[in-house]
Amino acid sequence: MSRTAKRCKKKTHSSTKYANRRQPRRSCRAKLLKPPCSRITRPRCKQGNSSHTKLPGATHCFTEHTYVGAVTQNTNQPLPAQDTSSLSMYTYGIVNRGEHPALVQIQVSPNAVDYAVDSQEVIAGGQTKALVPQRFLHYTRLVIQSVQPDQPTRLDVYFQAQRVR
Repeated sequence: MSRTAKRCKKKTHSSTKYANRRQPRRSCRAKLLKPPCSRITRPRCKQGNSSHTKLPGATHCFTEHTYVGAVTQNTNQPLPAQDTSSLSMYTYGIVNRGEHPALVQIQVSPNAVDYAVDSQEVIAGGQTKALVPQRFLHYTRLVIQSVQPDQPTRLDVYFQAQRVR
């Protein structure tokens, strides 16, 4: 047997021996079927604070601003503006705690000075609605008002947003 043949035989033998010692690989499907629940950590947020959810491959940030007990009047009352420039999804949840209806407007602005009405909705007494802006600009705010003069109502407003990095 020639030297070259011996070398080839040794290489083949050693690579086979190495392959036999390796543990079998798990399929990619098995990894996908594992629930990511064990890695999710989402502490309860207080007003304006963010919590971070850790998922494999992405980071989610959740933010909530709460305005409890906002009372409507005969004139437009804007709530504080939200900087929505870096948010991927956001919603206003409005709960009418009073008996009278309230007019709620979502307004958007490029500079936090000049606002345009994006959408508006009348929320009856005791009703809960979720409002999502239809248009995107840098800032978004909610404006509340009584539908009927001298019939104020109390609203709880929740701004909830998510950012994916």
